[in-house]
Amino acid sequence: MRLFLCEKPSQGRDIAKVLGATRRGDGCLIGADSLVTWCIGHLLETAPPEAYDAQYKSWSLDHLPIIPVQWRVEVKPKTAAQFKIIKRLLSGASSVVIATDADREGEMIARELLELCRYRGPVQRLWLSALNEASIRKALSSLKSGHETFPLYHSALSRSRADWLIGMNLSRLFTLL
Repeated sequence: MRLFLCEKPSQGRDIAKVLGATRRGDGCLIGADSLVTWCIGHLLETAPPEAYDAQYKSWSLDHLPIIPVQWRVEVKPKTAAQFKIIKRLLSGASSVVIATDADREGEMIARELLELCRYRGPVQRLWLSALNEASIRKALSSLKSGHETFPLYHSALSRSRADWLIGMNLSRLFTLL
């Protein structure tokens, strides 16, 4: 079964309608050969410093700068139920179509999930800027290879990690000073 991974429920409903995936499931819409699910925006977030080492719970100049050797993400508590649904759906998917927003943030939302859930199957990208039926049909007829948009993920990841490094370290530094 092909799984469409959308960024938000409204986007999922629009795409599911065009695909004929009209049967409601738990956190998804089901069609003859496709499932459509959604992320509710960012389901994951970069782990806080104390997730890397308990010593970072207390703020100290001696700990700075904090630079993770291996980056981690955590499931946001308020979206944990939808994460579990997506993880289950990914485990049974024959292929995935990333249908999040057509930008680097949308790419990161989907790719972080695929990575955390260890999905290793084929990936395609639905690239559209409008959610009307004609735009969705046109985009469905010309799905991009997942490799084509993968660099957007790296771009978003770089920005996210830079924001974390600067934010976490400078917030602590200036607070302590």
